[in-house]
Amino acid sequence: MQEQLHKLKEETLLAIQAVKEKIDLDELENKIFGRKNGRLTALMNGLKDLTGDARKAAGALINEIKTTIDSEIAAKRRELSAEEWKTILIKEKVDVSQPSLPPVERGHMHPVSIIQKEIEDLFVSMGFMVLDGPELESDYYNFGAVNMPEGHPARDMQDTFYIKGHDDKSDVPWVMRTQTSSVQVRAMQKYGAPLRAIVPGRVFRNESTDARHEHTFDQVEGFVVDKNISFAHMKAALETVVQSLYGSETKLRLRPKYYPFVEPGVN
Repeated sequence: MQEQLHKLKEETLLAIQAVKEKIDLDELENKIFGRKNGRLTALMNGLKDLTGDARKAAGALINEIKTTIDSEIAAKRRELSAEEWKTILIKEKVDVSQPSLPPVERGHMHPVSIIQKEIEDLFVSMGFMVLDGPELESDYYNFGAVNMPEGHPARDMQDTFYIKGHDDKSDVPWVMRTQTSSVQVRAMQKYGAPLRAIVPGRVFRNESTDARHEHTFDQVEGFVVDKNISFAHMKAALETVVQSLYGSETKLRLRPKYYPFVEPGVN
């Protein structure tokens, strides 16, 4: 894998230097980092097939290459923006005694997107896959298949938006997903076990909105399906996350909590 990663890095850096238009740079970025077909994304997903030191070394190399490529793409985008403004100013008739206008500052990623990317990169380095699923989901995948059949009290906690007439050929109701847990079932059907993955994405609930609640919010869910997995493994993964986000001195405490759809449960 390391040979593939080095080859991808060299080819990508050469391709970035050869780009002449912003649209081509955007296409190249998607070709490398695209969630479904990105070349680097495919190699990240391949970490699950490695073990021990090989996975650790490959994960570290992936993070290094991703940082390098991100930096080069950002630099190339600034260069193209500067060239674009230069061309515009040359074509337009302006009073040369006036100072030229500065390039327009580009925006930045939303804070939620920044944190999501950090969490995705962290879990990929630990051998997890990053999965995605539909936001409009069937009642079966959203509730029934994750231990919340019709009439289960946990459904009262996830009052949601039901969609009428989405599938006239089926009597199964459709909902805007209340959780990303529906991807657990889809992943098991596709990949089987053993399996470790995270599922970031938007979820929807019919909430009474206030300072802490909204009808749409982002969620990141992780799950591991394997032999001899315990709460100790989950706590170790959570500690890695919180210390990465909030500092190495951050401490984690788990407390027993009743959740009507899992046993046992903690928060």
